[in-house]
Amino acid sequence: MQEIHLKWTAETVARSEYAPIAEIAKSLEVVGHLDIGDKGIRQLIFPHFCEGKGPKDLNEVPFITVESEFDAGKSGYLVVWNSHPLSIAAIHFSNIHILPPYTYGGDGINITVRGVPEGISQFLKICRELLPPDVVKVVEMEDNTSLIEGILTARQRKCVKVAAASGYYDHPKQIKLRQLSELMKIPRSTLQEHLNRAELAMMKWSSEQIDFE
Repeated sequence: MQEIHLKWTAETVARSEYAPIAEIAKSLEVVGHLDIGDKGIRQLIFPHFCEGKGPKDLNEVPFITVESEFDAGKSGYLVVWNSHPLSIAAIHFSNIHILPPYTYGGDGINITVRGVPEGISQFLKICRELLPPDVVKVVEMEDNTSLIEGILTARQRKCVKVAAASGYYDHPKQIKLRQLSELMKIPRSTLQEHLNRAELAMMKWSSEQIDFE
């Protein structure tokens, strides 16, 4: 398992196809991939707009189409389609995983990719053809601890560990959620949210490691 951190500076972005974003947003923070379709990659993003700019301005970017404002605009999140070749290439690789959150925009591009060395090498080759990164940092993943730390927050890891040790995931359950919340001295609703998010993150990551023939 390998991990690479790729960075493109603001100067590089200004000379690339990402340049139109620079005048609209300092950065677009991608927090999740929602779908893959004919329009490209459907992303859930949190934009950091330049002064006087807003969601509608993103439609001026050739490879960005704003689909909707998430939660009726209350949260600030947007759902967009990104058809840039680099984004599409990243998603179509079956043996690598682009780790959200990552950012692209006027301040530069920063992404982290994790996967098998062969997949990492192939993706890096495509990056150098489409838009050579300014910084490439390779990290060897030596154990499962680093992997889990990349998927779950410290709070989520603690909740899952205590829940599993207490028999919450046994069948039948050895402890109920209410009892577990009392044991951990965490409100039941808060504990439920931590566990739900952890389970979703682990299932999503696991599904991305499955390569169907």
